[in-house]
Amino acid sequence: MKQPLEKKILETAEALFMEKGYDATSTTDIARKVGCNQALVHYYFRTKENLFQRIFIEKVGLILSYITLDSQAAIDFKVALFRFIDSYFSMLSNNRQLPLFLIKELIIREERRSMIRQIVLQEMDYLHYYHNWDKMVREEIEKGRIRPIETMDLTLDVMSLIVFTFISLPLYCDFFQQDEEQITAYLERRRNEIKNLIWKGLQP
Repeated sequence: MKQPLEKKILETAEALFMEKGYDATSTTDIARKVGCNQALVHYYFRTKENLFQRIFIEKVGLILSYITLDSQAAIDFKVALFRFIDSYFSMLSNNRQLPLFLIKELIIREERRSMIRQIVLQEMDYLHYYHNWDKMVREEIEKGRIRPIETMDLTLDVMSLIVFTFISLPLYCDFFQQDEEQITAYLERRRNEIKNLIWKGLQP
């Protein structure tokens, strides 16, 4: 179990990295926000990069855990597909800053992209679940229930529609001056619209 101060440093660093990005956040900022000496941040994590990697790897793992949802848990392909959409959408609803945070880091730094590859290769369950999902898609195509499509293309179609919903959310909120209740209703409409778009687009 993490010590209270270490946990507080992690939580504070995560909030600052999400808000400001890696380059604009310093260990001095983190220590000031936590209310501790900067030396304590270095004591627990040594460097800002180590601290960031702890958070980044955790967030990537969170994303991958939903991408690789065990599709075999649902017998019906449509149920499995909609479960994937619902789970991924709900996760981002609870982590609205996450898509922009990850995208910025992945675009700017090649080493972050390499890190994701290492995480996937080290955790073979991710590949196992993806192979299960691929098998389901291929079986549906062979039976003529959906049009021919590469599993990766289908996965990216789902992810891109969902991710862009949350990347564009601040613009939507500012432009239309929406309160939290209206935002919740908007996100629910987007969730259902994505399901309809994906399902109709798969019809043979």
